[in-house]
Amino acid sequence: MREQFPLPISAMFRSGISGYVKNVVPLTVAAAITIAVFGVFRFWAQISINDGKTFQSIVVDLVGLVLAGTVALPWFGYALDAARGKPIDIAGPWRSGRQIAAQFVCAIFFWAAFLLGLRYLAGIPSILATLFYGFYGYVVADRAAQGGLRALGTSVRLGTKRRVALFAIVALFGAFNLLAAIPLGYAVSAFTVVLSLALLTATASITLVGGACLYDVLTDRLGER
Repeated sequence: MREQFPLPISAMFRSGISGYVKNVVPLTVAAAITIAVFGVFRFWAQISINDGKTFQSIVVDLVGLVLAGTVALPWFGYALDAARGKPIDIAGPWRSGRQIAAQFVCAIFFWAAFLLGLRYLAGIPSILATLFYGFYGYVVADRAAQGGLRALGTSVRLGTKRRVALFAIVALFGAFNLLAAIPLGYAVSAFTVVLSLALLTATASITLVGGACLYDVLTDRLGER
């Protein structure tokens, strides 16, 4: 008999919303910083595309994703605290240079696979990278592995025999985050762009806290704690 998935999606949504509402300021600030870093490089990459510099745009996109993935470390840490009902340690993620270095290494491997797969191989490597390495930020923030490569390995083990269910979760939360783009469907203006970004900080933070709940459940099941 197949084992039931250890955490219902409805429970992830409830925990994500509850954790975000109770910790809206630190989670929103961490989300805004991450999105802003990516946004700067995305704008630069778009300029490169408009100038016909395709290779340069790919490099700029990758650098932006890696740096945004690195500065997202506090966001993952705050999401874990929110999911666990703990007071958020604002400075905690910045106290260890090893954690930052590990997050940087993970971000290089994850986003290189994601971006190149998205551009050249019908997005399949992007999906696989998410399913196998999607927990790396939690692993690093939780100090559950020493070094970036080991954090990636731990992420792979957490999803063992649960890839199909994880794919469904990723798809559902991906659709949830697309709700942030609804204002852009009416008109593209400074107001709708700002509103969409504000909504994205909320939906993405809810997603991250919900993912932290799933990370804790899978970690307990795997016996990694």
